Amino acid sequence: MLLHINKNSSMVQRIEEDSNDIAIIAARLSNELGGWAQYKELAANNAARYETIMVQRFQHTLVALNDLVVAMRTRMTEKEEAQWQNFCNSVIAKEA
Repeated sequence: MLLHINKNSSMVQRIEEDSNDIAIIAARLSNELGGWAQYKELAANNAARYETIMVQRFQHTLVALNDLVVAMRTRMTEKEEAQWQNFCNSVIAKEA
């Protein structure tokens, strides 16, 4: 999900991405990951100045990741869905 903020009226409008182009969402995820990594490095040296933006970029990264997963899941075949479930189960098992 993308948001457009009109600077004149301060209105926020949700913009739907082209749901057929997973590459656009993946590129956005890559951008957010890069931004988070940069601010994480900056925060290591100056937490007071960069920690808040680092956390915000992490939140943006999670939103982009969620958008990618939703876009992928809407296109999965039954076999791909089974692989997805195996992946999710292995991630959960690693955290337990």
